[in-house]
Amino acid sequence: MSSHKVIFVAAFILALGGGLTYAHPPDMSDARDAYIKRDGLMHLISAQRYILQEMLVGKTELEQEEFVRAGKSLVAMFSMIPSTFEKNLMVDESRAKPDIWENWDDFVSKAEELQKIAEEMVAIAEIRGADAALQRVRQLSCGSCHNPYRN
Repeated sequence: MSSHKVIFVAAFILALGGGLTYAHPPDMSDARDAYIKRDGLMHLISAQRYILQEMLVGKTELEQEEFVRAGKSLVAMFSMIPSTFEKNLMVDESRAKPDIWENWDDFVSKAEELQKIAEEMVAIAEIRGADAALQRVRQLSCGSCHNPYRN
């Protein structure tokens, strides 16, 4: 990933996490704002997961530095899921199910489990190399949350 993309992703993550203050149009509702943050975070997670998946299936070269960087990005992003979904605010185009907030503890535990898997994957990659951690990518299943909590 080019340094420009890394800087953009880092800035976007900071903005999602509240690290940046920004003004939004007066007609932007709290629900729309919450949806944009959630949707943005999910797209960022998908992008990092895709990088690792491409290495797993051999479509891109297994590159140690990129593997660890993508893994660390996922650790940070998975940790942001509970706070990003904390507000039960919905808009029509959201694919989130109300079950998220009705089963909040389960939802949070699934996000924490993904974070733990990513942390372990990164630790293995840093100690023994990306090739030793590669199969852990399979455990980063988006379906664990999407199946019960997304339309």
